[in-house]
Amino acid sequence: MNYIKIAVPFFILLIAVEFIYGWLRKRNTYRVNDTIGSLQMGVVSQTKGVLRLGISGLVFGYLVELLGVRQLPADSVLLWVVTFVVYDCLYYWKHRYGHQWRIMWASHSAHHQSEEYNLSTALRQTGTDYIGFVFYLPLYLAGVPVEVIISVGSLNLIYQFWVHTEHVRRIGFLEWILVTPSNHRVHHARNPEYIDKNYGGFFIIWDRLFGTFKDEQIEQPCVYGVTNQLGSFNPLWANFHVWYDTFAISLKTKKWSDKVKVWFKGPGWYPEDSIPSKSAEWQYPSFDPVISTFHKGYSFVQFWIITLITLWLPSTQETVSRDFMLIVFFWCIFSLYVQGTFLEGRSFAKKLEGVRLGSLIVGIMLAPGFWPSVTTALTNNSLIYAITSLALFLTYELYAGRKSVVPAQG
Repeated sequence: MNYIKIAVPFFILLIAVEFIYGWLRKRNTYRVNDTIGSLQMGVVSQTKGVLRLGISGLVFGYLVELLGVRQLPADSVLLWVVTFVVYDCLYYWKHRYGHQWRIMWASHSAHHQSEEYNLSTALRQTGTDYIGFVFYLPLYLAGVPVEVIISVGSLNLIYQFWVHTEHVRRIGFLEWILVTPSNHRVHHARNPEYIDKNYGGFFIIWDRLFGTFKDEQIEQPCVYGVTNQLGSFNPLWANFHVWYDTFAISLKTKKWSDKVKVWFKGPGWYPEDSIPSKSAEWQYPSFDPVISTFHKGYSFVQFWIITLITLWLPSTQETVSRDFMLIVFFWCIFSLYVQGTFLEGRSFAKKLEGVRLGSLIVGIMLAPGFWPSVTTALTNNSLIYAITSLALFLTYELYAGRKSVVPAQG
């Protein structure tokens, strides 16, 4: 059983609790733009996660059948305990190679782009990881039932959620055994002495055994993010920019061995003829464009509406056609992109919002003719949302436009 879907509402609740706690303690670790950017990535990863599970299921199912693997009893307590420990060890190696092979870093880098460290960072997940599942192949070939592996894997990820916080400093002797907020902060830091350390998911003992452990130093506060600053709140670019850069390097370099090697070297390695003119720099100011309070609040509200739509979408599979689902899906992705342009303070964000809402209104008017199964309640609610959003947006823009007009001097 995948427990993550059950845990999502509690994740959101705990994010709100952490924000309130930090605000009351005058130690807020949240920024609206960074938080929305992280949560957008979580939404995209969940919508793409269905496809990823389908691919891994096909591969594992084929191999298990081909090799005639016999399934172990799923009701064995010992099997669950052993699987949990082995899964975490395999996760350690998957995570480690996720930093040491660019072909895997291209996906995993998305999780490290946030320049803040809070519970929303835990939900900042990639939507392009179609390789990492092979690290769990030994469990399938050993005959561990699929439901046990999925259950153990989801519990492992749920545990990792709470360690993404700055409000818990140390938890005594457990620092030697478990992954904690302290040693996971090190993992997310871009300080040179902290990079590529503490890969564990549940147990930190793997890092201690395999030489990748680093303790958090009070005199060296963690600075979060990646060494090549993303500088964007666009969830599509966040997912694909390392892939794009790696393809570009692979095309540019002349040696055929380097064209392949670049995918399996670390993200800091470059062929001799493709070394960038500017080296990576870990000390840079946070990407925090100045935008209006209205645009921050408007983007925040729109994000949650789009999130609800994406959560609702899978439930329509039995009642509407797939092409309708795909159109709504791509409209939601476009909506997330538009929110990102607002948070980046882009000059064209307003035009894109007009296109987004205008296309929705046109789609609502055309929907009954193309998809008779779409209910009247759905079209009416969608129209109310579109008109309300457009009215609020235009009212503010007209007000802001008048306010910015400076009277001519007499």
